[in-house]
Amino acid sequence: MINMPMRAVSDAFHDAWRLRWPFLLSRLVFGLLVLLLLAPVTSVALRGAIALSGKPALSDFDIAMFLFSPVGFAALLLVGALVLTSYVLNVAFMMAIALHARRNGERRFEEGVANILPRFRAILGFAVRLILRIVGIVLPFVAIAALIAGKYLSEYDINYYLSERPPEFLQAVGAIGAVLAVMLVLLFRALLSWAFALPLVLFESVRPGESFALSSAEMKGRRLDLLLAVLAWGVISALAVSIVFGIASVAANLVVDAVAPDLKALAAALLIILAAWSLVNLLVTATTTGALACLLMERAGWPGTEGVRPSGRESRTLLRSVLLGGAAVAAVLAALGAANLFTFKTEDAVEVIAHRGAAGARPENTMAAFALAIEDKADWIELDVQESAEGAVIVVHDSDFMKLAGNPLKAWDATAAELAEIDIGSWFASDYAGERTPLLSDVLELTRGTESGVLIELKYYGHDEMLEQRVADVVEAAGMEDRVQLMSLKYEAVQKMKALRPDWTVGLLASATVGRPWELEADFLAMNMGLVSHSLVRSTQAAGKRVHVWTVNDPLAMSEMLSLGVDGLITDEPALARQVIAQRAELRTLERIVLALGSRLGLVTSDKEYRDGSP
Repeated sequence: MINMPMRAVSDAFHDAWRLRWPFLLSRLVFGLLVLLLLAPVTSVALRGAIALSGKPALSDFDIAMFLFSPVGFAALLLVGALVLTSYVLNVAFMMAIALHARRNGERRFEEGVANILPRFRAILGFAVRLILRIVGIVLPFVAIAALIAGKYLSEYDINYYLSERPPEFLQAVGAIGAVLAVMLVLLFRALLSWAFALPLVLFESVRPGESFALSSAEMKGRRLDLLLAVLAWGVISALAVSIVFGIASVAANLVVDAVAPDLKALAAALLIILAAWSLVNLLVTATTTGALACLLMERAGWPGTEGVRPSGRESRTLLRSVLLGGAAVAAVLAALGAANLFTFKTEDAVEVIAHRGAAGARPENTMAAFALAIEDKADWIELDVQESAEGAVIVVHDSDFMKLAGNPLKAWDATAAELAEIDIGSWFASDYAGERTPLLSDVLELTRGTESGVLIELKYYGHDEMLEQRVADVVEAAGMEDRVQLMSLKYEAVQKMKALRPDWTVGLLASATVGRPWELEADFLAMNMGLVSHSLVRSTQAAGKRVHVWTVNDPLAMSEMLSLGVDGLITDEPALARQVIAQRAELRTLERIVLALGSRLGLVTSDKEYRDGSP
């Protein structure tokens, strides 16, 4: 019994490959048709979204997330209906092409069109009914899944649930999975029952409204046979698509190594790879879709030709001319619509924050690193402060000096004399052997009169005495109140600092998110790059707070974070960040989205290793 479906699948792919060029033309025509309809509509919708948002522009991910707004979701449903209708028409044309080739040995796309046109209205009616039936099955289950998600997964940001996976998340996932599994079983069973409906409409002149019941009647006792055949077809199709995608992924990685960190060249190269992949994938999907059309026709017994009207030579010539002309017009209009869609340019209003100075090029938290950060036009120099044994505010990240100098001395036990003996630069390079632990006052004086402010992170290891007050005293003694901001991983410290100096800007560092961090008493959030999502950025900014992200050192990752709309990049490479921002200013939205997609897929443009990526 298994051999028969497998033989049918093998024959279907053989026929599809033999008819690949007319099938490809059919796939291309309907692809252009969809693009022709969707590109202008989407462009108008996006411009409407900008108008409704009250903003002069939307970020790259605002554009993507628009689809999940009520209006965008309705548009998405319409798009889905149009795509499904196009798919039905495509399969119908392929069925007609295959039938004509089987009867006359001619492999002509126009013959399929000529045979289908008299039934075009019926095909559209069939497509509408198919969509309504699918929606009727899917919608109740999706509504139940949404209710479950709303009940169990709405209290906190979705990234908390995805990263921490609390019990309620696992319960909700299990319940939603069960609901959707039942939906898929019912949907697949229905689609199997309706497998012969389209051939009946096309070649037996059956009315669309009656075709589903007739198909179900003919499928009795044959579902398992068709199920095995469709599963085999699906496995082969998925394998073919995966191979093409794998080759494209390898090519993308090779390109990254060759052209990085030139983002414009990288975007162009990735677009070329994307275009090449799209063309090859078009041929592959045309063949797999054609194989499905042939398979369904074979399982239906290659139904008769009632309702199919053969065309004469003159009509074929006229039809060919009309098709070619229409395809050319569609291509031009689709290209114009797509060009309009992707001419959006978003401005990157982002600050560059030098992590412990320019720590990628000089030893961290040293005057040398801070001086280079100023040269690199960093908006802010981020540094870490603790109290010494004598109550001085010193710049040091760790609790001791083991990492920097192999010295176990604790920061809170260190005296000025001891600090003067500890070399914190030689671990990086011998040129920096003279670097010593700076005072906060030294760094403030270094930045005086420059365009770089100082972002002070308050570090706590359980031995602080009055760190917040001492930092405030140092800043005020330097008269630099308007050139500093503060932050800490410790929320109580943020609250204490705000209580001491209510007018100062104080933010919260977060290496994990629980709940709604934007509702906390902080002026900004500094988030781990792995936690940042578009929804988190939007929610935080909607609450009137800024979002900084750490520690971002790869150009592609920087570009992705900028596309998410973050307000600050905390990086060891401030000069590189400036370069990325400048390059992105020349990129269009399409190029930026391609780069963000590459970053999401795991592409990196730098293999440089950093000693410490913590805040």
